[in-house]
Amino acid sequence: MSTTAIAAVVLCKRNTVRGEVVCVVSSQRPWVRTDAEIRDETGTLMLRFFGRASVPGLVSGRWIVAQGTPGVADGMIVMINPLYSFISEE
Repeated sequence: MSTTAIAAVVLCKRNTVRGEVVCVVSSQRPWVRTDAEIRDETGTLMLRFFGRASVPGLVSGRWIVAQGTPGVADGMIVMINPLYSFISEE
């Protein structure tokens, strides 16, 4: 599967990225969501899962491939409810 470096993603266009999960934070307010920051050698990106208090298997140190349409929120690149799969460590 071909992936795009995080630094090279094109906003508002479907991209597939690969990276290591750096941190995972769940929130209940103002809405239920789980955020996972991922990184590759070129940068970081936030995966945001609305309506999910947790995502099974999504933990720091795990490698993930995510596909979605990124935008910008609070100065960070964010993919909302991406398709994803876990992969073995690089």
